[in-house]
Amino acid sequence: MKNFRLRMPYLLIVSLLVMLFVPQFAYAEEHVGTRETADSTTIIGGVSPSDGAMITESFTNISFALGIPIADTGSIMIMVDDQQLIEPNYMHGMVFTYCSNLQNGNHSLNIRVLDHDKNILQEYNGSFNVRLSVWKDSILKAENIEATSVRLSWTPAKESLGYRIYGNSLLLGFVNGNINTFDATNLTPKTTYNFKVEAVRSDGRWTTDGPALTVSTFPQDRLNPFIESVSPADGDSLTTAWPKITAKVYDVDSGINVSMSMVGIDNRIVPFSYDEASETLIAIAPRLPSGTHSLLIFVTDNDGNQTRYNSSFTVKYEAGMPFLERSNTIRAALDAGDPADVEDVRRLSSEFAELDEITDQSLIDPIWNKIKLKLPASVDKVELKRKLFHIIVTIGSLPYDQQESGIKTILSDPEFLWTLNTIAVAGGETNLTMEDILSFIFGDGVDLRGIEGHVLYYLSELSPIELSGLLGDHQKMTDILMKAITNQLSQTSYYKISKILRNLNVTAYDVQSTLLNFQKRLKHDGSAVHAWTVAYIRLMAQESVKVSNDGYQHNYSLKVASVDIPPQALTWKKVSGSSHLTITPDGIVSIPEEAHIATAVIQAALINPSSGANKVIFQKEVTLIAGKDPTVIFQSIMKTFEGKLGEIQSKLNVATTHEEQKLLLVDLVNAGKQAIKQIKPLNISEEVKTKAIDTITNGIVHAASSLLFF
Repeated sequence: MKNFRLRMPYLLIVSLLVMLFVPQFAYAEEHVGTRETADSTTIIGGVSPSDGAMITESFTNISFALGIPIADTGSIMIMVDDQQLIEPNYMHGMVFTYCSNLQNGNHSLNIRVLDHDKNILQEYNGSFNVRLSVWKDSILKAENIEATSVRLSWTPAKESLGYRIYGNSLLLGFVNGNINTFDATNLTPKTTYNFKVEAVRSDGRWTTDGPALTVSTFPQDRLNPFIESVSPADGDSLTTAWPKITAKVYDVDSGINVSMSMVGIDNRIVPFSYDEASETLIAIAPRLPSGTHSLLIFVTDNDGNQTRYNSSFTVKYEAGMPFLERSNTIRAALDAGDPADVEDVRRLSSEFAELDEITDQSLIDPIWNKIKLKLPASVDKVELKRKLFHIIVTIGSLPYDQQESGIKTILSDPEFLWTLNTIAVAGGETNLTMEDILSFIFGDGVDLRGIEGHVLYYLSELSPIELSGLLGDHQKMTDILMKAITNQLSQTSYYKISKILRNLNVTAYDVQSTLLNFQKRLKHDGSAVHAWTVAYIRLMAQESVKVSNDGYQHNYSLKVASVDIPPQALTWKKVSGSSHLTITPDGIVSIPEEAHIATAVIQAALINPSSGANKVIFQKEVTLIAGKDPTVIFQSIMKTFEGKLGEIQSKLNVATTHEEQKLLLVDLVNAGKQAIKQIKPLNISEEVKTKAIDTITNGIVHAASSLLFF
C-alpha cells in the first residue's frame, strides 16, 4: 500500500499523457452511437506494453483501447503473472492501470472484458520482458578539454562486456568492459558534441539508456588579440572636445570579430570603424567636457578570445572652443565634397547678409512675441529685438572663409552676451554660461545628447533607404531637426536653455514657425541644408573592410550613425592611383596576383534616389598588400621604383624646358613617396627599410641634380 501511495502522482501524470496521445478510434465509435458485434478485433486494442515488448524499468503503465462503451461492460480484469492489478480507470476510450516491483525476466499479461452477467466479451493474452537498466546512477564526465580532443570517463555499468562511445550519434570507438575511460580525438575546434556511452550485455545486446554529456571543444586559437599604440595614451592631456581614438588591433590566428568588439568612453559606447588591412581601429568621441575621462577598448577575436584595454586622459579647453572646433570639422567635411555644395552654402550666407534688420525682423515674431511678454518694463524691447535679430543675421551671413574668426568675435561680443543674458533673466535664469549653450547644442558627452545627439539618434533609427532618401527631401531633414528640438525643449530639468524657453512660454511650434519663416524668405535655404546634410553624413561615415583571398581583395562597407549602408545604396570608384588596383561599384577592391602591392584613392557616393547627383560621403587612400613573402613584395616595390627612375632619368636627359623637367621630377617624387609608403608596413627588418628609403631618396636627389645644370 505504501508503494501504491508513493506512485499515484507519477501514475496519474503518465496515464494522462497516454490518454492524450494514443489513437482515439474507440472514443470516436463511442460517440457515433453504433457498436459492432463484440469480437476479437473491436473490444481490446492498442495494448501497451505490446506483446514481446522490452521494459527497462521496474514500473510500467498498462493500458488498452476499449472498443465498446464502458456502460456495456460489467467489469474489466487486468493480471500480470496471474496477479490481478488494482481496478483500472477509464477515460476517453482508454483503460489504464499500472504494475510495479517488476523483476528481470518474462511476464505474462492477461486482460479480460466481461459483461454484466460475468461473461467474457473478449480476452487478451500476451507477455512482455523486463530488463532493468545496468546504468542506474551512472555519470559521464569530461576532462582535459582541448580544441580537438577530450577525455571521457564514466561510472561502470553493472554488467558489460565492453563499451561503445558516441559523439553526435557517430561511433567514436570501443573499449573493453574493464575500461571506463576514452580519449576522443580528431574533434573539430569550437564545436559542441553530445557524447554518449552504451554497454554490451552478456547476451550480446547493447543498451540504449547509457549516460550522456554535452561538451564544447575550445577554439583552435587560444591566444588573446593584441591592442597596441593606443592614442590618446594613458595620462595624455588634450585640448579638443572631440578626440580621435586610434589603436592598432590585431589577432595572430582567427582574426578580429568587429561585431563583438567595442570602444567606450566614460562607460558610454562609442561607434568605431576597423580597417582590417592596416589593423587600425578608429573612433570619434562624443563632445567631452573639460576633465578626466576613462577609455575602454574591448576586442574579441573570431574564436572568442578577448582583450581589454583601460586608460584615462584629460581634456581642457576654453569655453567656446568646442563650438569652433565642431564648426570647423563640419566645414571641413563640406569642403571634402562637391564644390557645388560649398557654393550653395555661400549663396545662403549672401542671402542672410541681404536681410533687412528693420523690415525682416518679423521673421522671428513667433519666438519674440512670447519673449517680450516676460521682459521687465525697464528693457527697451525694440532695441532688444533688433539686437537679437542682428545676432541671427550676423551668424547666418558669416563669410564662408572667415567663419572661425567671425564666430570668435560673436562669442566675445558684449552685445551678444548682454542680449542672451537679458533673455535668460526674463526666463528665470541669472547665470547662463557658454557651457549651457554648448550642452544644449552638442550635449555634455555623458548623459545629455544635445540637439546634435538627438539628430544622430533619430538618424540611427532610419533604414538605409530612408537615410539615402534624405538627399532628395529637404522636408524630411527639417522634420528630423524639429523632432530633436521638440524632444530637447521638453527636458527642462536637464537643459538650462530649455527651462528658460519654457518659462518664456516658447514652444516647439514657435521654433518651427520661426524656421519656416526663414525658409520661405531665403531661396537658397533648401539647397544649403541639403549640402550641410551631405557634409554631416560624410562626417559620420565610418568604413569597415574585410580582407580575403590572401590580401588580394578587400571588401569595403560603410556605416552612418550606426546604420549599415547596403551595397545597392552606394557606388564605389577609384579616383586615382595604381592601374593594378581595381574596384567594383559595390566596394570590392582587388589587385592581380602578379602585382603583389598597389595603392590608390577610392571613394563611395550615396546614390540619390531622386535622380539628382550622387554625393561622395567617403574617400580614402588604400594599399593592398598580398599575403605573400614580404621579401618578394619588397623586391617588387624596389623593382617598380627603379624602373620608374630609369624611365624619368631618360626623359630628363632629352627634356628641353624647365616646365618639362619639373613635371617629370614631380612624377618621380610621387613615385618615391608611394614606394616608401608601401615599404613601411612590410614585415621586414628596420635596417632593410632604412636602406631602401635611402636608396629611393638618393635616386630622386640624383635625378633632380640634373636640373641645376640645365
